[in-house]
Amino acid sequence: MSRKAQKKYGPGGQYFRKRIRRPDGKWEDVYAKTTAELAEKVTVRQAQLAAEAAAADGAPKDPYFYEYAAAWYGRVKGNYRPKYRAMVENQINKVICPVIGGKPLREITSDDLAAVLATRQHLSRSSQQKTVLILKQIMDAAYEAGAVDRLPARKLKPGGRPPQKRHAITEKQQADLIAAVHGLSVEPCVMLALFTGMRREEICALRWDAVELEGEAPHVTVRRACRWDTGTAPTVEDLLKSDAGFRVIPIPPQLVEYLRSLRDARIAALPKRSKKDEAAAPAQRILAHYVYCMADGSPVTMTAFRRRWETIRSRSTASGRPLGEKVRNRSYSITLDVCPTPHELRHTYITRLILGGVDLKRVQYLAGHADPKVTLQIYTELMGHAPEDLIGDVERIFAPKP
Repeated sequence: MSRKAQKKYGPGGQYFRKRIRRPDGKWEDVYAKTTAELAEKVTVRQAQLAAEAAAADGAPKDPYFYEYAAAWYGRVKGNYRPKYRAMVENQINKVICPVIGGKPLREITSDDLAAVLATRQHLSRSSQQKTVLILKQIMDAAYEAGAVDRLPARKLKPGGRPPQKRHAITEKQQADLIAAVHGLSVEPCVMLALFTGMRREEICALRWDAVELEGEAPHVTVRRACRWDTGTAPTVEDLLKSDAGFRVIPIPPQLVEYLRSLRDARIAALPKRSKKDEAAAPAQRILAHYVYCMADGSPVTMTAFRRRWETIRSRSTASGRPLGEKVRNRSYSITLDVCPTPHELRHTYITRLILGGVDLKRVQYLAGHADPKVTLQIYTELMGHAPEDLIGDVERIFAPKP
């Protein structure tokens, strides 16, 4: 009876190992966390070794898929933003190549691409769309370069569940949310999302030097974005999601008042330096701090962001408790019948602008939409199906006036 494979390699014995023989006679170790992953890695590595041996012998050969994908990515990665570049790398290395990386490029068929997509069938349509997009880009580039004679990805389509629609919260829910987070560390994020419509990464990258609270038109300037590409540690860059992301957003009086009190409290809490610069230094030093920040004024980590947003869930019916119930061992009760995401608060801001009659081009600018179709789609969903818009048509059919 064969023995069951056991993990016994690496720190804590977390990896399986397979030894394969190289063309030069030497042995090479391949490691993976699961047996399925190990089999895929062995297949890909054996194909790589075979390709390297053929190239060393000078024999003409067609490229393997992994070879062409690597060459294609090397040509195009300079055109991508860091976040998109990380997505492409993940799709090629962890999704596509483990399935078809070791197959010659000219032998790739639509069935092979469908097999790649089959590994993603448990995910949403938007997640599968990423895989389809990369497959089509690689195969289209290979066709234009003459590396393949057909386009097997031409009819490839994502499946999965459609994306969940965003819903704006009501004015009462907004008031309840503001009251529920008053005095909590998540409050600046909620206030900025509700009254500026900024994205999560834009809120976390907002510094006081981009906040203007005086004059006839108080505003915030969106010119930075915070990303967590390498785990929980934040990285703030001047590179926004698109060129349309840079914008100057006027802010209403309630946000002006809140930010002014927050800024004054932060200045008062700054540790004093020498007597020489006691008066002027704090107001200048605060400009380098972030509005929504850690205790030392630095941008929030992803762990801190999630932990703070959990304070909203614990005060809502999403926690599994009914309205009014007191949370055990806590000093608060359940007061929220909604648990919005940061993006839903942004959607609420855009919704209020549209329903308030703001011109669509101005809404597009304030929201930072690069594609006007996004703004127009929200407008269509809101205005085309509102009861006050449809009541006239219904009455004309079912209750015509003489």
